Amino acid sequence: MDQINNNNEPVVEQEEVMAPEESVISPEMLAEMEAQKDMDLHGNHVQKIGGCAVVTIDGEVVALEMPFSYPQLLSTLIKRKYDTDQSEAITANFLAARTGTVSEEKAAEYAAEYEAYQAYRDLAKTIAKEVMGIEA
Repeated sequence: MDQINNNNEPVVEQEEVMAPEESVISPEMLAEMEAQKDMDLHGNHVQKIGGCAVVTIDGEVVALEMPFSYPQLLSTLIKRKYDTDQSEAITANFLAARTGTVSEEKAAEYAAEYEAYQAYRDLAKTIAKEVMGIEA
């Protein structure tokens, strides 16, 4: 039933909302999540700080909450320097350069930009494999 407060505005009583049973974390699930945060990390490019891995790449520092997989680490490292829009633009420009739809000067610029992008991706792969303990 509505009540009236001092401002003559109706106040609606709210019912308590319970979370569905699936969203309740059991002690076993919590223990498993905590155990995964103690994942092994390798190499000189990473430090564990609390439940995070702090990875250094090309003078930049990237922090990731553990646990994570190789693809997640690799994606995070690459996106630190090149977001999705930049990656798509670099690839599209390179394709334009390869098909001859731009001037030779622009084609050379786009090719150099693409080579730098690929070199960074290779560096990110090397560091991600090192951190995860994956043999190259």
